[in-house]
Amino acid sequence: MSDGQTVWLAVIAIAVAVMAVMQVVVALVALKAAREMTLTVAELRRDLKPVIDKTSRLVDEATRVASLASLQVERVDRLLANTVERIDETLSLVQTAVIRPVRQGAALVAGVRAALSALRAWQDKSRHSRDDDEALFVG
Repeated sequence: MSDGQTVWLAVIAIAVAVMAVMQVVVALVALKAAREMTLTVAELRRDLKPVIDKTSRLVDEATRVASLASLQVERVDRLLANTVERIDETLSLVQTAVIRPVRQGAALVAGVRAALSALRAWQDKSRHSRDDDEALFVG
């Protein structure tokens, strides 16, 4: 082998050794980063567990409140339906008890007025017929 070949072979050997050292360094850095990430994830889990538990309790409570609100809305709806039905029944009773007798009374009053008008008309007719008879009297 010549000196040039030996030099190039030494350069290649040094380059391979440097690459091997670099790969070991990269592997150690990756291992350290993986450990740090594992610790960070564990810490994050530890910190977020109470938040997740509290959120879960809040969701359960919100579900319960929504269920109770729905039940109350149904109760109010039934109450309003019953109230409207009772008001309708009451108005029907009032109409039967008050308005019909008032109409009957109004009809009675109209009948009395008609009778009085007829009586007045008959009396006026009697007066006019006497005046007409006296005017025709020659005497």
